[in-house]
This record gives sequence, C-alpha cells and structure tokens, in this order.
Amino acid sequence: MKHLIHARVAASAIAAFTAVPAASSVAASAAPAPPAQLARVLVPVTAHARPSERSRVVMRVSPYTDFTRDAHVLLVTERRLERPGRRWVRVRLPRRPNGSQGWIREEFVVLARTTTRIVVRVRPRRVEVWRGDRRVMSVRADVGTSATPTPLGRFAVHDPVPTTPATRPTYGRYIITLTAYSPVLRTFNGGNGLVAIHGYAGVGGNAVSHGCIRITDGAVVRLRKYAAPGVPVDIVAR
Repeated sequence: MKHLIHARVAASAIAAFTAVPAASSVAASAAPAPPAQLARVLVPVTAHARPSERSRVVMRVSPYTDFTRDAHVLLVTERRLERPGRRWVRVRLPRRPNGSQGWIREEFVVLARTTTRIVVRVRPRRVEVWRGDRRVMSVRADVGTSATPTPLGRFAVHDPVPTTPATRPTYGRYIITLTAYSPVLRTFNGGNGLVAIHGYAGVGGNAVSHGCIRITDGAVVRLRKYAAPGVPVDIVAR
C-alpha cells in the first residue's frame, strides 16, 4: 500500500461538487443504485455517536481535507430529526476502524447528491465507475496480497491528491485517498496505513500491493474526473 503521507502536494482547485463527464459507451449490467447524498462541511464541527449534543464525541471534523486542504465532503448514510428545527446527518468518517460513522448537525453542512460510484472488484482485479445503471469506466487493477489485503466494504473518496514530479514515476499523477485503512498495517511508509487508489507503472492485474489499489497512470487521470470527494467507493470481493 504505497502512500506518501508526508509528500508535499500542490494546491488543487477541486470543487466540492464537481460535475463529472457525460457517460461514455459502456453497456449497463447492473440495477441502478440510488443516488448517494454528500455533505460538504462548512465549519469545524463535532461528530457525535448519536444525534444528540449530549452523546459521546467521535471526531472533530475540519472543513478542509488533510492533504490538499480542499473542501471536506463526506458521504451521508442517514438523516434524522432530533426535534423540530434540529436536524442531523450521519456521515462516514475518515478514521479507524473502517466503517466509522458519526452524527453532525445538518446546519453546518451543505447537502448534494451524486449518481456516481466507484466499484473496486478485488478478485477480478478491476476498478469500475458507474453513473446510475451505466458503467462508464472499467480498468485493470492490482490489489493487496493475502497478507496485506485490500479492505472490503463501503467507503468514499476522501482527498484526491496530485503528486509531485519526484513521486509521479512511482505513484502516477494522483493518489486518490479513501476513507479506508489497512486491516493489518497500522503504519506504512511514514503514514497511518491509509488506503488509496493511485497510478503505478506495470499494472498487471495481480495481488501484489500493501492494500492500495493500483491502476495505470492514464487510468488514474481518467478516474480523477469522476472521483470527487465524497463519491462512494464499494470495495467488493467479486
């Protein structure tokens, strides 16, 4: 799982809710998934274990992402009305353990929807992009070994990071970090075991990484057009 936590990155101009390109010519082969809801964090806010200010604090959430310092956009999993005038959203959090969630006051976010989702298929070793019921991208990928597996579950794009010229030959032009962490590596290469989709030379569709998903540099540039922060990423066995 090659991920440069301490790499210096150029500031990007990624909008929180960037429109993705029109669907290309790929046949549909799955039922349409319902649109996902996204929450752009406006101010520093506290995520709670339950939709109540009195519940345990799970995480302090910044309005900016960790690496590019762009707008922080999280995947919403539920909305709830605590009492008249007090609405909450439950979001996927970029922290361990995988699947962590927390409740944030809705007044501190801006909501949007997306029909785009990324699907990583571990055994077939493919990365796909879907818009509703249309698959608009499908490329070969390398995934984690049996000793350092790519984690399964529903995650989200967290921070698409443009690489520096020095790291580009190894990692391609983007490291698209996810709200996913290695299930076995607590630290790696100076970082905290964060899982990402990134470019790589010589992708052969093999189980060879430390948990990250590797695709070719050309493919990661294409993927970046769809991989807006908050877009759901389903990592499945098949």
